[in-house]
Amino acid sequence: MIITYPINIPYTKGSEQRVMPGAIFNNSEILSGTYPMGKNRFWHGGVHVHPSDRATAIRAIADGEVIAYRYDETDSTDLYFDKMPYSRSFVLLKHETELGQTTLGTAKLTFYSLYMHLRAWGEVKGKSGTDAVNFLRKAVAEHAQLDANGQPVLGKHKRPVVDKAHVEFVVPTVDGACHCGSGYQRVQRGDILGYCGCIPDNMTTPSRGIHFEIFLDDVAFLDNAMKTVWGRCVLTSELSVLRELQIKEVIAVDPAKPLTVANDESGDGYKKVSVGKHSYWVSDDQITSFEVDVPPLKNKRQTIKLTQHHANTGELRCYTKNPSKNRKTLPKGTLIIPWVDPWMKVGEFREERIDGKNWVQLYMPSTNELYWTEKCTLHYSSDADWPDFHKFEEHGLFSRDGFIDDGGIRTLCDAYEKDRATKNLGALDTDEDKLRHLITCHPTEWSNQDIAKRFGRVTQEDVGAAKLTPEQFTKLTAHIERLTFWEQVPGLPAATTVWHVHPVRFIEQLAKCMWLSKNELELIYPEKSASGEAISHGTTAEVREKYRVDINKCCYRYGVNSRLRQAHFFGQGAIESRSLNLMVETSSGTQYENKHNLGNYQPGDGFRFKGRSFKQLTGRYNYSEYWCFKGWLKKGKDFDVGWEHDPTKRYPKIDNPERVIESTFNCIDAGCWYITVFRHNTVAAMDQDDVIKVTEAINGGDNGLEERTEFTNRIKRILL
Repeated sequence: MIITYPINIPYTKGSEQRVMPGAIFNNSEILSGTYPMGKNRFWHGGVHVHPSDRATAIRAIADGEVIAYRYDETDSTDLYFDKMPYSRSFVLLKHETELGQTTLGTAKLTFYSLYMHLRAWGEVKGKSGTDAVNFLRKAVAEHAQLDANGQPVLGKHKRPVVDKAHVEFVVPTVDGACHCGSGYQRVQRGDILGYCGCIPDNMTTPSRGIHFEIFLDDVAFLDNAMKTVWGRCVLTSELSVLRELQIKEVIAVDPAKPLTVANDESGDGYKKVSVGKHSYWVSDDQITSFEVDVPPLKNKRQTIKLTQHHANTGELRCYTKNPSKNRKTLPKGTLIIPWVDPWMKVGEFREERIDGKNWVQLYMPSTNELYWTEKCTLHYSSDADWPDFHKFEEHGLFSRDGFIDDGGIRTLCDAYEKDRATKNLGALDTDEDKLRHLITCHPTEWSNQDIAKRFGRVTQEDVGAAKLTPEQFTKLTAHIERLTFWEQVPGLPAATTVWHVHPVRFIEQLAKCMWLSKNELELIYPEKSASGEAISHGTTAEVREKYRVDINKCCYRYGVNSRLRQAHFFGQGAIESRSLNLMVETSSGTQYENKHNLGNYQPGDGFRFKGRSFKQLTGRYNYSEYWCFKGWLKKGKDFDVGWEHDPTKRYPKIDNPERVIESTFNCIDAGCWYITVFRHNTVAAMDQDDVIKVTEAINGGDNGLEERTEFTNRIKRILL
């Protein structure tokens, strides 16, 4: 999901995601109190954001739809808050997205973002251009222009003048009432919702900012029932891995005859033995070694001692390479990407059964290395499991009035610690950080139901100096009611059981999920060019949806796991595949005939191995490397190693090059494999944000550089 903060924070190269500046983040809780408890010790479901520059626009954090909004022409006050006017204008958005698809189903997430205390319309209506409030739009169908009398306007050829279908900006209704969204276009991430108003959090001078809140109907996503994998994925226990799978061979030997052992190359539990013209690696437990007396050649009166090695049985189980050099141990906490089900389908990853064990691969995104491991020993956790978050539902003491006392905060922290211990995870450093990772269920503060009951405790003695008189409490309830809107908006969660998250922490976590929704992929590869945007190959919704799931899976599978990498990946892919429209090169391929640098030695190789897949894989050599990677061919068995430099050697025979495009998964997989596993320099160039180097790494030159640059820059504006 593409999600950012309600204020624009520029993307910093080298950072996977934006991070809220410390000054803004910390100030957000000075006046309002530490989430989830407000300064008044009531539940507080959000934080207050105070940009240093009041001219900073408040923006939609993600694509979504308008659920409700309220705009006042001017700020006003009430009897309780009688020192200065405060803002009660707001916008409420609903966001629906996918967190991934697995063989178990599709993981979905629905949440709401609330932007309360926006500046009154009278102070912002004069803003124009890129500063204008623009979250309301409507689609206008193609229609004939009409004159003042309602008659069609005719052009110079006496034909009606037609306005093409378009989207136009709608001015919000400014009457102080709550307006529920209907008939509006989807709000896009970054659209301006308003500007910072005055927050009634200080009886002397309201602070300048907004109340920012994210709430949900349920928190089933925390259980990750679909077993999705995204973000950081770490081993939860030490893991033994192999650089390559080795098939054990069994050879017959005579136990009575000594074995020839290369002592200088033996060690680490294995001995290198020679049997006939071949050498093998045999585990030490299959061989018995002992010293024998051997007479010297020149002086038979003296003997010397030599070590002889004999097989324990008539068979040796051995390998052609030293297994100890093939093995490696990865410590707990190592960053990996597991190539396993259920987040990948059977057939999309390799699973080999050798010696009664199932072996699968895992990818190391930091080094672009692949390893094999025994499947049953692979244990991991990813950000999709929301490992730092803990849900806490109001109960017992809190259920009576929603008021949190000092012991209540301690209870929240203790519950968090217990949950972390149960999951065998390390605790976070401070109580404040623990609280920011709580997802709490409690009544919303924006409901007008039972206000006197919910807030009545402020009239009790145990409140201390903050106790209110009956007269003051009457003013308070009127003040709270003036801010409410919940019951006026259909379809919202029950007001008494709303799940709240720390909005900044929630965004930081969700931003790690790079899964692109249907609407987000449309922004990258649109069917038509947007207004003022000239670059588009015209990708239909059918074509986008055909490849979308595989694009998401393959990008994560190969560590194309930052928005910057994705921008370059999609920008280059737009040229290679004409934005998903072309998975086979249209040319005949004769230009590749006899191109030995591509491994095209045989007649017809140019046509046979012309460009295919998202990246346009080209040449017998590149095809053979991908075929070996997929396990469809084996080096040294199906063809000779070094064939590409020696035409006399057996070359890889590929009778069905179309196999690379027989499935949508292979189409995308081949492209991701090429830029990560096969061409390591590509990812490094992406991280440097260097289109020239990325193009050179992929194509070996600057073919189509201008277009590649334009596409990449356009997509960067969408993703970053």
